[in-house]
Amino acid sequence: MKENYNIMKQLILFFVILTSLSSCVSLKKSIYLQGDLAKDLEEIENTYNPEKSSYLIKPNDNLFIRVTSLDSRTSAFLNNDMGNSSSNIDNAMAASLVGYRVDLDGSINYPFVGKIYVANLTLDQIRDKIQLAVSKFIEESSVNVKLLNDNITIIGEVVNPGRFLLYAEEVNILEAISMAGDMTDFSNRKKVRLIRQDGDTKQMVVINTLDENIMFSPYYYLKPGDIVYVEPRRLKSWDLSAIPIGLALTFINTTLLLYTFYLTQFDTNN
Repeated sequence: MKENYNIMKQLILFFVILTSLSSCVSLKKSIYLQGDLAKDLEEIENTYNPEKSSYLIKPNDNLFIRVTSLDSRTSAFLNNDMGNSSSNIDNAMAASLVGYRVDLDGSINYPFVGKIYVANLTLDQIRDKIQLAVSKFIEESSVNVKLLNDNITIIGEVVNPGRFLLYAEEVNILEAISMAGDMTDFSNRKKVRLIRQDGDTKQMVVINTLDENIMFSPYYYLKPGDIVYVEPRRLKSWDLSAIPIGLALTFINTTLLLYTFYLTQFDTNN
């Protein structure tokens, strides 16, 4: 009787351990971009600086340029045919057709004007530059310049990871995370990585979103092309919700069978 009872305890213990191990995922294997490139925000010199820098146009950026004047027929020859409706730019494929892609030499080829160098300039500077160029053709006109590829990517421990369009000129990292449905319960709020590329320079900064000082950091406001990666915390490696339903049912059935067997043996011996 005692021997059967010990066997039953050992079998149940075995299945408990098996179930626990099945829900255990190595945290090291689940974290992206491992290495020494990432730096904590506190390690970067002059990190907490309230001044914000404007986005500088770089090669492969896509620009929407619209020239308007009192006589629409006069300014029409300077605009793309699809550019007569700004709603087209909300569609990624249409935006690629409407926009002007910045070449590797930092220029765009604008109709009737020729090459205009726009790399390392802000949108306002580009607008003024194009305004000066088109004034040779149209005296009274206005120029509107927008960035079509002004999107960010949010991945990791958020509810809805994906690529998001920046509809506002200034979007901070907390607003961006809210666009993705906020962080999950298994997110590590002390380790949110920001991947940014300025020209040929790549940066990866680890941000502690629990620290209020990030509001005074140049990394608080996002730039087009930024990638936000929310790391998981160790608790996720023991997420019981990850246990397959089939395995859980098998464990329950096996436990019940063992308990029934134990009762049968107990009644037989008595």
